[in-house]
Amino acid sequence: MLRAAPLLLLLSFSLASSPARADFASALASHPEGAALRTLWLEGRASERDDQLDVSAERWEQLVQAMPDEAEPLWRLARIEWRRAERIPPEQKAERLAGFRTAEARARDCLELAPRSAECMFWLAAALGRITTTRGVLESARLAPVVARLLESAIALRPTHEDGPDDTTLGNLYHYSAAFYRIVPDWFWLSWVLGVRGDKERSVDFSRRAVAISPRRLDYQVELGAGLLCLGTHTGRRELVEEGREVLRHSQALEPFAEAQLDMTYTQLLLDRPDRACSYARDGWIDVGEGEVRGAMLGSRDG
Repeated sequence: MLRAAPLLLLLSFSLASSPARADFASALASHPEGAALRTLWLEGRASERDDQLDVSAERWEQLVQAMPDEAEPLWRLARIEWRRAERIPPEQKAERLAGFRTAEARARDCLELAPRSAECMFWLAAALGRITTTRGVLESARLAPVVARLLESAIALRPTHEDGPDDTTLGNLYHYSAAFYRIVPDWFWLSWVLGVRGDKERSVDFSRRAVAISPRRLDYQVELGAGLLCLGTHTGRRELVEEGREVLRHSQALEPFAEAQLDMTYTQLLLDRPDRACSYARDGWIDVGEGEVRGAMLGSRDG
């Protein structure tokens, strides 16, 4: 069950809630088994950096059991589950969807524990977004306002957490927001039905912010290129189309991390077909007609 309404209610109070413990290291230091748990923490982070996701998941599971009142092991575990699901080929829809639902469950637990955690919000938004593209836009369109509110609330917190110069919570939030506002259609009636609509200008702005934080991130560069192509073709602004092409050509020289292999495969396709940039998603093209969506949404509203 997606529980969209309760989640929106939780988010409406999240900025006024008591802040969660910001320094997980201090929680480890004060724990009776702090030394052993700190070892698990260090091993969990190191194994994820080394791309040993199964090992990392085990460490975070152990920390969740040992420290049930702490949010960090939960959002890190949600991230691991998201990354594992992201590596499942898109054609294996059931397995991929199951993985993202596991990530969703972990992130929901995290957000219930720490309503002011931008990391919990982000990984829940990321999981719900992939559930949408995996299940299909028509089946999951009503998740859009939930994802939008999660992203908006997390950015408003101005998170400073980083696992390295190319892995920051704020950069990831800007990047994911860019993709969200590019892919969601900007049909005026969507704001009436869903309370949110796409915004191609806003998408490019978010992408520029993400790239400014981590210019070496391949996925950030590809999203910026896609956003520029999308906005440029949509508005007839050739200078933006050419800038998008330049960004994509630049991205081809960057070294991809594991999940960014999908982005790399689409780079040349975007260069060849800039007219499809608005429907680009990392797990396939999203082409849904306005009439089809309008019928599904309005029919659901009437029912």
